[in-house]
Amino acid sequence: MDNLGKTAQLRQLLFGLEKDLGISELGTVKQNILYAATLVAKPDAPIDTDDIRTHELVDGVPRSTFFKALKELVAAGFLQHSDGTQRASYMLTDKVK
Repeated sequence: MDNLGKTAQLRQLLFGLEKDLGISELGTVKQNILYAATLVAKPDAPIDTDDIRTHELVDGVPRSTFFKALKELVAAGFLQHSDGTQRASYMLTDKVK
């Protein structure tokens, strides 16, 4: 099997996992923000917005699009504001842990 075929199999596996997690309908930008947040998260520590924003998975996303998607991820229950703040730091919810 060539590299593209292997990549296609990985993509199919990822798609199945995204469906199981309930994130397949989020769209690419929101998924990538959620993936980036998960990758930079430390146990029981807030995730700084700048750490998500500068992650390579989110590179190239316009600022306004990023913050709109972040707000929608909070509204959908995937992220929550840290310690009652309304900006700057977030926590992953149990929905994605």
